[in-house]
Amino acid sequence: MVDKGKQVDTSAAPPDPQSAFGAVMPVIADLLERGTRAFALGSWEEAIEHFGELASITEETFGSESQRYADCLVMYGRALLQHAIEQSALLAQKTLAEAAAGSKETEAKEGQPKEEGQGQPKATIQFEGEPDFRQVEEEAAAAAEEEHDSGGDEDDDFAAAWNVLDLARVIQEKATDAKSQLKYAETLMLLGDVSMESENFGQAVKDFAAALEVKRRHLKEDDRELAEIFYKVALAYEYNQESSKALELMSDVQRILNNRLDALRAESTMEAKEEADSLQEVLEDVAAKIEEWRAPPKPVDIGALTEGEQLLAERAKEMLKKAVESGQINDITNLVKSKRDKQNEAKRQPEDSEGGAKRPKKNS
Repeated sequence: MVDKGKQVDTSAAPPDPQSAFGAVMPVIADLLERGTRAFALGSWEEAIEHFGELASITEETFGSESQRYADCLVMYGRALLQHAIEQSALLAQKTLAEAAAGSKETEAKEGQPKEEGQGQPKATIQFEGEPDFRQVEEEAAAAAEEEHDSGGDEDDDFAAAWNVLDLARVIQEKATDAKSQLKYAETLMLLGDVSMESENFGQAVKDFAAALEVKRRHLKEDDRELAEIFYKVALAYEYNQESSKALELMSDVQRILNNRLDALRAESTMEAKEEADSLQEVLEDVAAKIEEWRAPPKPVDIGALTEGEQLLAERAKEMLKKAVESGQINDITNLVKSKRDKQNEAKRQPEDSEGGAKRPKKNS
């Protein structure tokens, strides 16, 4: 019994779930709208911020095993992937520009007359015509170190996208209805895209093939989505130096698109005619791609490269020539490691453990 004149102590009363849910939904809707708008405009960092916060709030509201949380993770991971792709392209452009600028600077210095003794160590005797391999080695070492440092940030960006998307995959694969399974397949395709961009083509084959298996269970045989995923698997095989398997899958792409084209031609609507015309162009592109893959690789035409690419190619050729003449070719090649070699060392993130994927950071 409560004494008169005193208020009831409600501090220990549990919060009303409906009231809490109603309060957070407008925040979720606002973050979703902001993130979607930023993504559409290509503002990847802003989209990452909004979708990351959205994922954190959704996890707190609906739980870490909810499909809503997985949906938010996919949006977050897609934004991270696009940002990583953009940063990778910018890095490539910067590297090319610096290489071209360095080549022009070297040519300008070589064209200037040097005073006697200029640019040589006092205690060093260098005969005329003797190549100075120290400069070649120092330039190669500096370039390799810079590539390693900048490449690390790029790999971190793709790793972040992978971790978020892989967490979504773990949640989505537990759902059994057709709609959720198709979302699961889309997440597998995004993981394949991350693997392709990271030049881990063997893993991309696995991701795309898993997505294909899921989609074949839920889509019609003439669905264009099936043709798309068949093509992605074929492309991954081609980049993984397995052209025979790639060509086999391309025949499936043609089969699906031709079946779809026959179905469209049986209809008399304007929409069907427009799609049929578009599909015919796609079939022509597929046929051209098949012929390209069947043909032996052509040697690179230096004249077809841009000015910056030509300068970079010539500089690399000159460095290699000097290294061969000096007998120090092994020292030079050990300093430079192609990023593509990483595909043989890359390993799949833990697939069946939720602990192997990082959750998005919560804003403090």
